[in-house]
Amino acid sequence: MEHVRYDIEGGDYSEAGAASRAIKAHLKAIGARSDAIRRAMIAAYEAEMNVVIHARRGHLEAAIDDHRIDVDVVDEGPGIPDLERALTPGFSTASPEARALGFGAGLGLPNIRRNSDTFALETELDKGTTVRFSVLLHPEPVASPAMLSLAVNAELCRDCRRCLTACPTGAIRVREGVPQVINHLCIDCTCCIAVCEAGALGLAETAPDAERLGAVPLAVPPAFLAGFGEAVAADCVRDALTDSGFAEVCSVDGCEAALRAEVAADAAASDRPRPVLSPACPSVVALIELRFPSLIAHLAPFASPWESLATTAGSDTVYVVSCPAQRSALAARGIDAAHRAIEPALLRDLVLARLAGRQSETPAPIVTATTDDGPLRVTGIDHVMAVLEQIEDGLLTTPAAIELYVCDGGCFGSPLLADDPFLAAARAPVAAAFGEASPTPTVAAPRQAFAARPGIRLDADMAKAIEKLGRLDAVRRALPGKDCGVCGAPTCAALAEDVVLGRAEVVLCPYRSTDGG
Repeated sequence: MEHVRYDIEGGDYSEAGAASRAIKAHLKAIGARSDAIRRAMIAAYEAEMNVVIHARRGHLEAAIDDHRIDVDVVDEGPGIPDLERALTPGFSTASPEARALGFGAGLGLPNIRRNSDTFALETELDKGTTVRFSVLLHPEPVASPAMLSLAVNAELCRDCRRCLTACPTGAIRVREGVPQVINHLCIDCTCCIAVCEAGALGLAETAPDAERLGAVPLAVPPAFLAGFGEAVAADCVRDALTDSGFAEVCSVDGCEAALRAEVAADAAASDRPRPVLSPACPSVVALIELRFPSLIAHLAPFASPWESLATTAGSDTVYVVSCPAQRSALAARGIDAAHRAIEPALLRDLVLARLAGRQSETPAPIVTATTDDGPLRVTGIDHVMAVLEQIEDGLLTTPAAIELYVCDGGCFGSPLLADDPFLAAARAPVAAAFGEASPTPTVAAPRQAFAARPGIRLDADMAKAIEKLGRLDAVRRALPGKDCGVCGAPTCAALAEDVVLGRAEVVLCPYRSTDGG
């Protein structure tokens, strides 16, 4: 059994939620079911906020085993004069300061009781209140390991270690000057590629020579067509590609628009939890399956645009992919990605060679973006993580639908593309007009149901995971908390996990405490 305790200061809104977030991290590490984690998180957060809003100080204690989590939140405060009214939704004695900050809606105790399997409340006027609750735990079923398309070229690595901190899921280690990817933590995004100036991180095998592909159809992202600057309009790019021997050029933008419409319709008509999340970015889907499995029910039941295109395009179609996740999505659909996917850079060189000395009669215009009634668009990994955290914690229930992308600017922001993402995106409405050869836009069902990935759990057996969690905390406390990356892990907590799971030795940290042996 694991025991944890966190002190809570009354009135300290800057640290409010820290204890409940730590509880959530513990439960994810032992592989508890996501619905139980969410219920425990909501109950713990409400109890923690009650201390911050109403009391002078307090603490949260939790005992976790492989069957349940028991939480006691004890405060030193005014007590509750009327328990019946306090348990009535909407009743609140919060201060004006708390209300001004958006707290004190009168849902705290009712939310705790609703999300708990057992609930008890003790209070004494002018002394304080104790809230006790329990949530039953069960192991989260997980899917098979996912296919990955992120590749490492160790010979190019300069040991700069920027990839360590860039990776949003802590999937990279650098040991003996060589990057290593922990496959079950990787979401196939481009965050590490974007910071690797040496080119040691990139796409797995793709078609090596664009000119030898033959007279085959070519599927391109709108960002590629619009990514050659103001002097080169999309029609010139298309003509250069067909002049190079491709039978026809189609764009994925039709499938992107069709998916956007389907997600909006699903949000309007289904009883799916709000907000409904678009599966447009396969890296975001992988992130949800890995770090936010409680949000899988929020995902609209559709495939990504590239997968949808692959279901209707000819079997000889070649695809220009701008991230590892797109390559993996195509490979999962049976596309021979090593020969039928190609990096934008190779095709860009081909286009530039054909365009030498030529430019459009009319410059590619910038089109002012217009608002529509589609899903809210959120781009960039930091923003995506913040939004998903808020949804998971029950703090965000609107808008009806959200379209999230790991790359800044969406797919236009891939580091494998050349032009500025905002300028390319502004030209994209014009570029999209040159997809006449595109198959009829469609939205396919996912190849398999979205499911939690093994990811951050420490062991498939919850009892063993709890034992490892205790050892991990002990190792972490002996580390300095510098998160300097000298050990080859992104954080001290990551090194502690590596030690417990047998991936590294604690001696890799030169700053560790040796007190007590």
